[in-house]
Amino acid sequence: MIAALTRSMIVLQVILLGVAALLLVQAGGLGWPAALTAAGGLLLAVRAAIVFNNYLLSDALRQPMQDGTRAPAPKLALCFAQEFWWSMVCWFRLFPTGRPFSVRADDAGDYPVLMLHGYGANAGFWTPWSRRLARAGISHAAIDLEPVLGGIDDYAPLVEHAVSALCRATGAPKVILLCHSMGGLAARAWLRACGMERAACVITLGTPHHGSRLAGYGPGLNARQMLPPAGGSADWLVRLAGAEDSALRSLFVSIHTRHDNIVAPQASAILPGARNVGVDLVGHVALGFDREVGERVLAEIIAARRNRSTAGSR
Repeated sequence: MIAALTRSMIVLQVILLGVAALLLVQAGGLGWPAALTAAGGLLLAVRAAIVFNNYLLSDALRQPMQDGTRAPAPKLALCFAQEFWWSMVCWFRLFPTGRPFSVRADDAGDYPVLMLHGYGANAGFWTPWSRRLARAGISHAAIDLEPVLGGIDDYAPLVEHAVSALCRATGAPKVILLCHSMGGLAARAWLRACGMERAACVITLGTPHHGSRLAGYGPGLNARQMLPPAGGSADWLVRLAGAEDSALRSLFVSIHTRHDNIVAPQASAILPGARNVGVDLVGHVALGFDREVGERVLAEIIAARRNRSTAGSR
């Protein structure tokens, strides 16, 4: 559904760009090349303004780095540019053609990787990661979490089906889950519903484990479930945390950015009982594509697979 929606939005934006260019030609006296350039620049400016507004709403630009100092303006500008770039790549290249996929490598039953995307995304988010895992000889799959605006618990059966399929295809008893944003909460919902027996490791990138106040700007039950708990026992995140113990939390590696422009407060991505890894000057979407973060994630995946091999040789 996200793929069809993004394609429709691209068509709409092209139409609006054409209308804006026509107005500039007729009313502004510009030639078509100049009018199209100006209209395209306006479109980019609007999309950049949306990303920048998220930085303002999340207070990300004011967050200190690991050493407690404020990031200099040029580095913050670079962080914003990286986030804007990857947001554009997602919406104009990865999401429109994104669909669930499964890639089988000759990895002799080692733990495969199941990838879960975030809110408003689809399996296309993981296309660059699929190439990385294929080069490393690691079996993997990605699914679409649907219904798009449904409850996060609705995704548990989809995850269960994908885990079972991966285990059957590879002969592995467990999988490694790699999750971005809401995908980490979907993994936790699956663990609550189906148990932890087939989870070797869960790596989350920018998951709002304690909610995000920006979720209030999104439609859908899943967005409401990601709001910071108000303190009542009826809060979905409170109930989710109450069903978890230290053994389950020890499966998690939570990689979070201190300059997250979607998870606010940024410390919401820190999960007690997990191994928490903080990075500086990386945006929310960019967590899935940043080179250093990617190297850390791949190292975690390889370590989890190596631990299985070591345990099996005893």
